[in-house]
Amino acid sequence: MTYTVIDDGTDRQAWLSRRQGGVSATDVARLARGGTNTWAAIRAEKAGRGRDFTNTAMQHGKDREPVIARFADNMFGLHHSTALLAAADEPRFIATPDLIGDGEVGDIKTTVHDWQHVSELPGRYVDQVLWQMRVTGFHSARLIYEPHENGVPLYPFPKFFPIEWDADRVAHLESIAYEFLADDGEPDEDAAVLDALLTDAAIRKEIADAAAASYRSTLDRIEEHLGGKPRRFDGSLASLTRSADGVTSAVDTTRLKRELPDVAAQYTRQSPRKGSLRINLHTDEKEQP
Repeated sequence: MTYTVIDDGTDRQAWLSRRQGGVSATDVARLARGGTNTWAAIRAEKAGRGRDFTNTAMQHGKDREPVIARFADNMFGLHHSTALLAAADEPRFIATPDLIGDGEVGDIKTTVHDWQHVSELPGRYVDQVLWQMRVTGFHSARLIYEPHENGVPLYPFPKFFPIEWDADRVAHLESIAYEFLADDGEPDEDAAVLDALLTDAAIRKEIADAAAASYRSTLDRIEEHLGGKPRRFDGSLASLTRSADGVTSAVDTTRLKRELPDVAAQYTRQSPRKGSLRINLHTDEKEQP
């Protein structure tokens, strides 16, 4: 064994407390992609302020984890675990793998995405598994995931990808972890609260986007069935009206303002406008150096 069990995970508050002194798999994946605000937020969390939150998607994952873990145990001999582990050579490198076997770790995810290839996995998920491998000293791992729609699994059994050991990536994550541990910046509780809210929003947007894509797919099937013909139909749960194709007209405001600015100004009405809030989800390309 190349790791130490520092908490069995049965007491969540004790588990959270033991995590404060190190860099976990979740931490290092966030640090790799977040900027100064994320780092300040994590410092606040390490000081015991903020972030311990949940939502329906996270609760769904917690509810399904034991079921998926039984599959992993039967299929791969990976046993469910809630223990907090520390690397034998660096006790500040910590992780809580969902699954532990003979020389192998596993991570469990529930998702609205039906990934077909390991390259489609979010980089943060791969980094989390790599960090678990770094902490345990194992060079074999699997990410086991259950795609679902509205909480209903898409398949009878979960799907999985082997995660290959990447020494260069792990070395990069180590450097990030050491930089964070050496950083003497101040904790920012406001950043921790806002980061938690943004994380909640990002998770919900991911679900909403998947639902919107599924809805658009159904609309496309309806359009194909109608063949572009006008129709009214009153169904069991909804009704539809399909109008005839035609031509719409619109004023070219850009051209109007350029060629007849006085006329455009005469018919322009101003009214109070509330500032907008725009949230952009991070991609792997947004990673910080």
